[in-house]
Amino acid sequence: MARLSLKAVEERVAPLASREEYDREFIFDLLLAYGKPQGNVTRLRNGSLNVAVDPSTEVAQKNVVYFKETTSDPLEVIEDLKSTPAVVRFSTRFVIVTDYVELVAHDIKTNETIGFPIREIDQHFTFFLPWAGMEKAQYVAESHADVKAAERMGKLFDELLQANPGIFDDERGRHSLNIFFTRLLFCFFAEDTGIFGDNQFTTAIGSQTQSDGSDLAEFLTDLFKALDTENAADKPKHLADFPYVNGRLFTVKDDQVVPRFTKQARDELIASGTLIWRDINPDIFGSMFQAIVTPGKRSDLGQHYTSVPNILKTIEPLFLDDLKTELNEAQNSERRLMRLLDRITDINVFDPAFMRKSDVSRDIERDPLELFGRAA
Repeated sequence: MARLSLKAVEERVAPLASREEYDREFIFDLLLAYGKPQGNVTRLRNGSLNVAVDPSTEVAQKNVVYFKETTSDPLEVIEDLKSTPAVVRFSTRFVIVTDYVELVAHDIKTNETIGFPIREIDQHFTFFLPWAGMEKAQYVAESHADVKAAERMGKLFDELLQANPGIFDDERGRHSLNIFFTRLLFCFFAEDTGIFGDNQFTTAIGSQTQSDGSDLAEFLTDLFKALDTENAADKPKHLADFPYVNGRLFTVKDDQVVPRFTKQARDELIASGTLIWRDINPDIFGSMFQAIVTPGKRSDLGQHYTSVPNILKTIEPLFLDDLKTELNEAQNSERRLMRLLDRITDINVFDPAFMRKSDVSRDIERDPLELFGRAA
């Protein structure tokens, strides 16, 4: 049986929520919802596959689950149960205890425990995703220089081009890819700067998508829609913790397509997410990425941008120093501040390096004024 996507698991778990009453059939239905083979679940139900110490109140399958019914406090029972020889001997992944009102579950591998009303199983379905082959990911960020980050994104770009033949050959495909990478960059910075939780974006991808990347485009499409949704109650439950991002960056339109992913592309995306993006300078990253998407220029990657200190050496005496002085002197005058704002809006800037690297330089003889209008 093919592995299920996160959305498919969510749809299969949903009918288990809000039932009038619960009994032992709950655990069998739960295993089936995560794609466990019908034959194994049938054998577990009839007892031939059940390795529990007390089959009258327990259901256990090696490497999968140790489930126990109780009339006592589920939390107290699970504390004793999770370290018993039976649980350890059979390499149990999840220990579950319930009185059919409250449910407490413990993940032996990650040492996480969760408790909730059993009727709300649909709101906590991601906890058991390892049953569907989606492991819980905890990624430790490592510090890298700006160029290293651009190289990593370049590898992701290459993998997506291979996975999506022709996507960069027409205007619609290029536009979609540009928007997609803009959204990725926002998410990477957001999870390292307090907009998202620490590593929230990267961990969600690693934990809630299949390792072969087959469902990642669908997941990211849903995530972008969730980021564009203000009310958390209107988001999918597994994405409800992501904040609303205003400004329409994540408004998904019909002509914007999230590219298909392969295993390699998913791996590159996760690897990019493990970088410490708050240490990466966004002022120069854009120009470096221009070199990344042009394979012939990658060997000279470090030559395709000017460092921030060198940029400031040029533009500070040119106009920034005067603007800073005027700002300091105008702090207590609304009229002077408005005049400074008008002055700033009248400043036009163009990049000669941009002219050299693009077709714009070919237009200079035809219409210099148009050049300045395009580059400003």
